[in-house]
Amino acid sequence: MKNRIILAFAAAALLFIPAQQAQAQAQQPNRAVIKVNPLSAFALTGSGFLEYAITDNLSAQLGASVTGVSISNIKFSGYGFTPELRYYFSENKVAPMGPYVAGYGRIRSFKLTAEKQDEEGRDYSATYKPIGAGVAIGNQWIFNSGFTFDVFLGAGYNGGNLKVNVGTEEDFDTGIIGDMLLGGGFAVRPGIAIGYNF
Repeated sequence: MKNRIILAFAAAALLFIPAQQAQAQAQQPNRAVIKVNPLSAFALTGSGFLEYAITDNLSAQLGASVTGVSISNIKFSGYGFTPELRYYFSENKVAPMGPYVAGYGRIRSFKLTAEKQDEEGRDYSATYKPIGAGVAIGNQWIFNSGFTFDVFLGAGYNGGNLKVNVGTEEDFDTGIIGDMLLGGGFAVRPGIAIGYNF
């Protein structure tokens, strides 16, 4: 009788251990995530991110964006890159899942065209190529289906000068909306991203 009880406990333990291991493995995310920012479409901008976990606490992410928006008869077209290094600090989750702090850089290039022409028939145009850096804090959820939801808030500084090719700087003044898009000086960087963990 005593042997049967021991065998029953041993059998239960053997069944229990693989179940525990399977549950632990199910909570481990894959190392890569591909994401898009759905809110950027409201600014006629497309932006996406590719993130890869280097270690259990560290990941690298590269963001890319393109835009083609018009504000106050001025067309902005351009692209940008946002390299980012994230540190995930949860004790029971591994990268790229859970709360994190990040340092990021920003490299962007814009061409501005105003609906005006000079005496020679040339369109008013300018370029703006800001470079910046900042810090962010956020949280990324990864669900069993692979669906990911990332929310973050950052702050940084961007520097760069408007280079006018035809026209004057006043011809490219678009007020606060343009200032937010161009992002010169101190800037807040809020965002969300949805994607897939693979």
